[in-house]
Amino acid sequence: MDAHRRSRIAELDLTPTQAKALEELGEPRTARELAAVMCCEPPNVTYVIDKMEKQGLVLRRPDPRDRRAKQLVLTDAGRELRLDLLERMGQDSPLDHLTHEARRELRTHLLRALDRAE
Repeated sequence: MDAHRRSRIAELDLTPTQAKALEELGEPRTARELAAVMCCEPPNVTYVIDKMEKQGLVLRRPDPRDRRAKQLVLTDAGRELRLDLLERMGQDSPLDHLTHEARRELRTHLLRALDRAE
């Protein structure tokens, strides 16, 4: 799975961290929120977002819930790239040979292993 993910990310000339940020920014988040879901420190997110902002993928705007914080929002180009990334991740997946039921079971077992059963 990791090799599949890395090859799809490389096709878009992204780093794995940039790809994860794109995936997680389906909705606006603060840098602190993004850092939490990416399991890293806020300064690391700031570095990645600075690069993505220069590429025209992300904007910073005031957070309506906390005037001291900034929300990270994908630009139109960022949303397009995110959709392209998600689509590519689903192509030729190593899990393609599994039935829908088998995928659902795998998901259930993985969530249970992570103690996040639904």
